[in-house]
Amino acid sequence: MTTTVHAATTVVPVVSPPIADGAVAVTDGTIATVGRRADVVAAHPAAEVVTWDGVLTPGLVNAHTHLQYTSFDAVGAAPFPAYVHWAERFVREYSARAEEDWRATALGGVAAGLRAGTTCFADVVTDAPAMDALVASDVAGVAYFEIIGVGEERWTASVEEQVRDVLTSAPRSTHARVGLSPHAPYSVSERVIRASCALARRLGLRIHTHLAEIDSEEELYRSGSGAWADRVRSRVSRPWPLLDDGGSGLGTVEYAERCDLLGPDSHVAHGVYLDPAGRRRLAETGTVVALCPRSNVTVGIDPPPVAAYLREGVPFAVGTDSLGSNRSLDLMDDVAALRALAVDAGYVEVDLDRRLLAAATVVGARSMGLDEIVGSLAPGRRADLAIFAVEPDPGVVERALVATGAGRCVAVLTAGRRRHDVT
Repeated sequence: MTTTVHAATTVVPVVSPPIADGAVAVTDGTIATVGRRADVVAAHPAAEVVTWDGVLTPGLVNAHTHLQYTSFDAVGAAPFPAYVHWAERFVREYSARAEEDWRATALGGVAAGLRAGTTCFADVVTDAPAMDALVASDVAGVAYFEIIGVGEERWTASVEEQVRDVLTSAPRSTHARVGLSPHAPYSVSERVIRASCALARRLGLRIHTHLAEIDSEEELYRSGSGAWADRVRSRVSRPWPLLDDGGSGLGTVEYAERCDLLGPDSHVAHGVYLDPAGRRRLAETGTVVALCPRSNVTVGIDPPPVAAYLREGVPFAVGTDSLGSNRSLDLMDDVAALRALAVDAGYVEVDLDRRLLAAATVVGARSMGLDEIVGSLAPGRRADLAIFAVEPDPGVVERALVATGAGRCVAVLTAGRRRHDVT
């Protein structure tokens, strides 16, 4: 066995307080010991010691992204006035790129994330060739194969078999897994969502969906009416019970639960337009929400109510979404945006930075069922490490990481192997 000790002015395990003059011992790609440098070196006297000029943290966890759209940077470069305008522009871009090498663009997305300190991804994959990007890059996460625009007839005729084939044949590893993403309750019929979720659960896979991203989404679910219902109706020619029957009479979270989309084996993206009862129900079902604040600005919707999530104790993670709705895949930019939103809404409690850092690491890992593998610095975890050039004083290091960490990642390791290093 080979052991290397990685030492830094401050080590931030996330699951325990910052450690001044700390270190992490890595044996064959796995964390063996975390503590003060002197103690860790004494426990591994034969180990090579690598000293980093920066703050050492777990690799970040991007809990919602679409890596295959890394080439869509022209779409995500500037804000749109409303979601419908962004959606139309995105669809045009996707149609124009019918011959895109989706695997190559997804691999480019992983590389961009690594440069910013992200080592674990919840990747929604629309086109099957991109399903192996996480495994091919030897990073952690879940590749969620997406179902979108599917009605009952198509599902029964061919799509169910196609989805099963993709899910069962896609590459996976101990730390890079496969899941299913019914796009949203407004874009996939209820029976198909329930059937697809049942398929995923039979295969032991996780589930991920978009929820409460659009301001008129709940009106669609309740009564089959409103601006977004009108847009869906104009684009769907097949029978659509939710619209044809005048809605379900249920709110957003209630309807998602009826569709079997919630639970400890699932997480949702966005969660912008939820009331306290809806947020509480997510927590009760064990469903984590991934907040994507910069993407919200680009697509023309409201910011996530992060202060409410914090005050109510509702677990949340952080996502960048894709370059089709964001200017970078630097997760710490989204963490800083969440901090600003929380402070503007009056949340200035002393736990703010600690909880936001946890959202970008261990809670994100938990949202994918990977928190026993990545997301924190603890013995037995995969040695996914990030080093940031920020203020190392343990008393302020969490605030420094949250507020100024964007663009300051200087090195990244996965399973103890250097992946990005500018030191």
